Amino acid sequence: MHILLLILGILTTIGIWSWRIQMARRGAKVAMDTARTITNAPRRFTFRYKAGRGGIGLIEDPREAAAIMMMEVARGREGPLTERQARTIDEEIMRNFNFTQAEADELSAHAAWVTNSAPDPQAAMRKLSQLVVSAPQLGPKEIVDLDAMLVAVSEAEGVPTREQLALLQVFRDKAGLKT
Repeated sequence: MHILLLILGILTTIGIWSWRIQMARRGAKVAMDTARTITNAPRRFTFRYKAGRGGIGLIEDPREAAAIMMMEVARGREGPLTERQARTIDEEIMRNFNFTQAEADELSAHAAWVTNSAPDPQAAMRKLSQLVVSAPQLGPKEIVDLDAMLVAVSEAEGVPTREQLALLQVFRDKAGLKT
C-alpha cells in the first residue's frame, strides 16, 4: 500500500511540476508577445498615422512629387495615359533625376498608382507644388527645370488641353513663375 502511495506521490509531484513548467512557458510567451508589441508600437503608430493620410499626404520626396505632378498633367488630357506620354515622363525622370530605366519605370508606376487615389487634380497639384517649392534642397533652377518637365509632358500628344494648362498654371502660381 505504501508503495502505491509513493508512486501516487511521485506522479502527483511530476504532474505539479509539469503544470508549473507549462504555466512558466505560457508566462514567458505572453511576456515575449508583450515585449514585441511594445517594441513595434512606434512603427505601428506611424503606420496608423500614415494610413490615415491619403496617398498624396504620404509624399515627402520632391522627385516623387514631381513624377506625380507629371502624371497629373498627362492625365489632364482626359483619357488614359498614352504610350508617348509614358515615354516622355520616363525620359524626363531619367534625364533630370539621373535614374536608370528601371528606376524611372518604378517611379512612374508609383506615380500612376497615387494619381488613381488622389483628390481632384487641381488640389493634388496645389499640394505637391507646395511640397516642391518649399523643399530646402531645391533652388530656382530646379523649379524652372520642373516647369519644363511639366510642359514637355503636356505637349507629348500635341497642343496642351485647357485642363493641362490649368494644372501648369497652378504650379507656376505656387512657384512664383511668370507665364
